[in-house]
This record gives sequence, structure tokens and C-alpha cells, in this order.
Amino acid sequence: MMRFATAFVPAYVIERLFWEARGMSVLDVIYAEIVFALTRLSLELPFGRATDRFGRKWFLVFGMMAECLSFAILLNAYTLTAFLGAMVLAGVGAAAISGTEEAFLFETLEQVGRVERFERTVGRLNAVSLMTAGLAALTGSWLTQSTAFEFHYKISLISLMSATLVSLTLHETRLVVEESTARPLRLVWRELRTRPMLIRIFLFSVLFGTTINFIEEFWQLSMRDRGIPMTGFGLVFILIMVAQGVGNLLPALKKGSLKVKLNGILVVFFVSVISFSFTEAVSLIFLFVMFLLYGLSEPMTSSLLQTYASAKERATIVSIASWLESVLIIIVGLGFGFISKRASLDIAYVYLCLVSFVLWLYVARLSKRWE
Repeated sequence: MMRFATAFVPAYVIERLFWEARGMSVLDVIYAEIVFALTRLSLELPFGRATDRFGRKWFLVFGMMAECLSFAILLNAYTLTAFLGAMVLAGVGAAAISGTEEAFLFETLEQVGRVERFERTVGRLNAVSLMTAGLAALTGSWLTQSTAFEFHYKISLISLMSATLVSLTLHETRLVVEESTARPLRLVWRELRTRPMLIRIFLFSVLFGTTINFIEEFWQLSMRDRGIPMTGFGLVFILIMVAQGVGNLLPALKKGSLKVKLNGILVVFFVSVISFSFTEAVSLIFLFVMFLLYGLSEPMTSSLLQTYASAKERATIVSIASWLESVLIIIVGLGFGFISKRASLDIAYVYLCLVSFVLWLYVARLSKRWE
């Protein structure tokens, strides 16, 4: 129910148009995105540490309330200051929820002795989110014909408020949270070094998330460069959602060593990205494969991180992964933007794969040294 309510946000489909109608320029939007990113980056780790120490439920509630306040401010925002304030609250909400939701689900299943269902449950929840987001996009597009943009935000706010009310009915997964569970980050890092496989899983999640982020941001430009008209973008978007949803629902890969599975999925993913960059007519097939593998990797990495991480730092570990992904996006994004401007977007995708592959090999070598 929470996943449905948080994903049903028709405002996203007209977000940039709404901002433009309120007088926000492209530069203003960039400022807002930077404020959101910096807010989330600065709070990701503190919130992860706090939720491991004090419990899960109230951080979920707090995160949902911050999201609601963000949309409430946007409804009444006419100045850049107001929009930036809304982005700060959105960043606070995203940081509070990051890592908390997965840890809450894992520990809930652990309490009832069903922890083996975690990966399947995460996959199904992600599929529900994707289908709901698609429904919200279609609803938002249809509403633009007869209503003002503000109506989209009102519906979205009601949906998020419903999710907040649902979060209040949740039961804390741990009745007692000892102070000793909150260890300094340097001790968490030391533990990571003693568990090389956890570091591999960690980087697998970060590299997948970073690479797919740029593909999600710029696939429209790639389609345009291949001569696909804008009227066909909706079908491509549906193809992407279907691929990711199917990947989420695929059965878990149980056989074979974990190291081989991680290496195999990454290699096929990188080959698909490079093949997408150098093909025209069949590029949609490789786009489908990329998002299929990403959909498959989401529940798998969530399950592995929760399983391999210590019970004391489940939310912290996920928060660190999310934080590193954001940092890597900023650093790699500078080179990505430079290459796409000087060469082409397709060459920038190849650069992205090469950087990710080199990082993977480097960490694999370090992991062997620590084993």
C-alpha cells in the first residue's frame, strides 16, 4: 500500500512544465537539483546511522512527512527561494527513507521466519512501483487536457499523505535498540575490509546504479539521434518499464558462485551498453536487455546487502552505497558531460562502461588481497 501511494505521483509527468509556469528557468532547475543532491549527500550517512541506533519506523514516518511538506510548498511556490526550500525538504525525506525501508522489510521478514522471501518481495514491490508510476504518468498526461498543473500536485500530495498515514500503522521491528549498536564509521569500514564479498556486492550496486542513472537521464536524446520520432518515446518508455518490471519478477539466481554471478551480470550489462552505443536498428533490443538486467539486480543486491551486512548497520550500509553512488555520479558525470559535448553521447556511454569496469577490476584485486 505504501509503495503504491508513494509511486502514484502524477505531478512528475508535468514537473518541468509546472516549474516553468511558475517562472523557473532551466538554470533555476539546475540550482534546485544541486540543492537536492547536496542535502541528500550531507544527510544520507547521519540518517543511516541514526535509524540503526534508534529504530526504523519513525524515520520512515519522518521521511514521508518531509516529502508531503515538500509538495505542499511546491503548490504555493512562486519564487526560487520557495522552490529551493521544497528541494531541501525533498532531500531530507529521501535521505531519511534511504536504507530504512529495506532494513525494515528485512527485519520484519526475519521476525516471522520468512527472510528467504526478501529478494522475491523486493522484486514484487519494485514491480508494483513501476506499474503504479506508469499509471500515474498516464493519468497525469490525461489530466493535462482538462485541468491545471496544480491539480496534479494536489492529487500527488493526497497520495503521499495516504502513504504517511499507512507508515504510522507500522510496528517497529526491534523493541529494544541498544546504544552499542551505533559504531563509528571507521569501525564499519574495518568490518567491510574483513568481508571482501560484501565490498564486491557494495560496488556492484554502486556501479549498476551509476551507469543506469545516465542511461535513464539521456535515453530520449539517444532515441532522437537514431531517428525515432518523439511520438514514439512513450512506447520506448513503456518498453523500459516492462523490461525493468520483468527483471524484478524473475526468479532469483540460486545456482553457481556469487562471484561468478556478479561478474557475469556486469559483463553482459556492459556489453549491452556498448552494443547499444554502436547500433541503430537493434539498439532497442540492447536497451531492453540493460533494463532487464538492472531490474534483476535490484532485488538481488538489496537481498545480498541485507544478508551480508551486520544487523547493527543494515541501514548504514545501504546509506553508504547510496551516498557513494551520488558521489560517483557527480565525479563521473563531469567526464561524461565533457565527452558527450566533444565527441558524442554514444562515446560517453562507452567511457562510462570503461570507468566502471576499471573500478570493478581494481576492487576485485583489492578484495583478493584482503581475503
